[in-house]
Amino acid sequence: MIKRVLTAVVGLPFVLFLVHIGGLPLLIACAGLAIIGLRELYLAFSKTHRPVHFIGYGFTVLYFAAIYVFGAGYWLLIALTLFIITAQTGLVVFFKRLTLQEIITTVYGFLYVPFLLSFIVLVREHALGWYYVWLIFIASMGSDTFAYLTGVSIGRRKLTGSPSPSKSLEGVFGGVIGATFVGVLYGFVLAHFFSVQGIMLNAAVICFIGGIFSVIGDMAASAVKRHMDIKDFGNVFPGHGGVLDRVDSVVIVAPIVYMAMNILIWLVV
Repeated sequence: MIKRVLTAVVGLPFVLFLVHIGGLPLLIACAGLAIIGLRELYLAFSKTHRPVHFIGYGFTVLYFAAIYVFGAGYWLLIALTLFIITAQTGLVVFFKRLTLQEIITTVYGFLYVPFLLSFIVLVREHALGWYYVWLIFIASMGSDTFAYLTGVSIGRRKLTGSPSPSKSLEGVFGGVIGATFVGVLYGFVLAHFFSVQGIMLNAAVICFIGGIFSVIGDMAASAVKRHMDIKDFGNVFPGHGGVLDRVDSVVIVAPIVYMAMNILIWLVV
């Protein structure tokens, strides 16, 4: 417990600072976390398959470099297409050394960690990104915190048969409601003190949807760990585990916030 608290006390201000300033520092930090998280996932897969590490790491660097140069846009599809074509080419060139399962895990790892994590940067670089990027963390951390508090206090119906059987149905509902409540408060402050148009309703909707997908992200990571028979993905953060153990909800919530943000802002305009 002491390790967990100390890690949070030291790490949280640093994360808040990077998200606040955005730009190249945030992009480099996300790229670094993506590579570490991808390595954790590839090592977990290596128990049964052997992902092609250099393809995953190489495209992660190129992908984040492209974000810095080009920003968001149609090139995202181009980058993903090139990545899949490269993986397919590896299957041909190294036909006798690579299996189809190893190529699949290589592609899955890139899509799961670097690609999804990059949406933190894409949200932050939006014209209104400074206001909306915090919703990623409000939805994911709020859902996780309130789910734990609700589950401990009134949780009765356990999610048996799920990747997280210790979680309760009450905890899931409490987490989503709690994240939505914090989102409303956040939107209220921005609407009344910073005059951000439409942010209150948008924050409520985004945190409600994000809270749901936060649970899915957490359980998806648990499912991977159970399939691979591991407790944690790594030990980068003392008391917390690896990168993926900390961002398992964030990687799912970030693209949800990006899509919802663009749709809701478009509807307002």
